[in-house]
Amino acid sequence: MKRPAALILAMLAVVAVLAFSRPPAAGAATDRLPDLGMARLRDLSIDTTTLPGRRLLRFTTVIVNIGAGPFETIGSRPDAGTALMAVKQRVYNSAGSSRQVSTPAVMFWAGDGHDHWHILDIEAYRLTRLDNGRRVGTGAKHGFCYFDNTPYRLGLAGAPTYSIYGGCGTSGDLTVHTGLSVGWGDTYPAGIAFQWIDITGLKSGRYRLRATADPANWFAETNNTNNSTWVNIQLTNSGVRIVTYGPAA
Repeated sequence: MKRPAALILAMLAVVAVLAFSRPPAAGAATDRLPDLGMARLRDLSIDTTTLPGRRLLRFTTVIVNIGAGPFETIGSRPDAGTALMAVKQRVYNSAGSSRQVSTPAVMFWAGDGHDHWHILDIEAYRLTRLDNGRRVGTGAKHGFCYFDNTPYRLGLAGAPTYSIYGGCGTSGDLTVHTGLSVGWGDTYPAGIAFQWIDITGLKSGRYRLRATADPANWFAETNNTNNSTWVNIQLTNSGVRIVTYGPAA
């Protein structure tokens, strides 16, 4: 009876040694999410010529991606007679594969004199009084076509040295891909259509201009708390002056 028992113990010992000597199983793939933010606001000025009788606060914005993976969106519609495209986000992972995630976002054609597709309200601008925080103005622009046109932080891991995403489709498209690579941004210059807040009638004083990426948090990213930047300004009858900058991406 002792010999079989000893044999069993020896076999168990061998099994244990083999189990501990095996290499650990590969970990599950992890998402490489984007991280959207806004670069420092610049080129602030007062425009009194675009809309006669109105005062418009103009400024340049840059939406950027400083995350671990690209920010990629795919708009699609069933046929050319459908006005809006539903939008999915493509999420990449560490294994090199990806999946598509439905979002509440939509794409629409033109809307600001530009012949391409736009995502609705992927950026938002607002102006508040500095003394009490009351909102006194919002951005006139609601459609945005973003792609790699501004190198921003190419030292980030995974940042390509050349643009990957470009353009926002044509009118007959049923599918449109837009996106921002890691370390890249998309610039909306101050002079472009609707890139302003109407400040007609506002009194001279101090205000805060804030720009926010993905204000409704429609898209998956690593951090939703760093999507905004702001600048405090002094408005006068003759112009605008920078007082102080807030944090930026």
